[in-house]
Amino acid sequence: MRNRQLLVLATSLVFTLPAVADWPSGARTGFVAECIENAQASHDATQAKAFCECAADEASNEFSQEELEQMSQGMNGDMEQRLIESARSCSGNLEG
Repeated sequence: MRNRQLLVLATSLVFTLPAVADWPSGARTGFVAECIENAQASHDATQAKAFCECAADEASNEFSQEELEQMSQGMNGDMEQRLIESARSCSGNLEG
């Protein structure tokens, strides 16, 4: 069940990912806000916020700017798996 939740969250986030190293003004905030909205379907606001802030940091570390730009146009299976794996390290934030 946990993998399915991470997949749903990570997949929904991919469309809001900005460039990696330096997030454009407001882009990280938008990423986290959309993630929180999705995560709150099954977690409280505090857990969702902690997870989403962590996931944003991990996505920034995992993907190059070129990859994130490509992901916004469409994500292949390898990218999806890497996004899930990078967000997995944040899953402890979803436990109450």
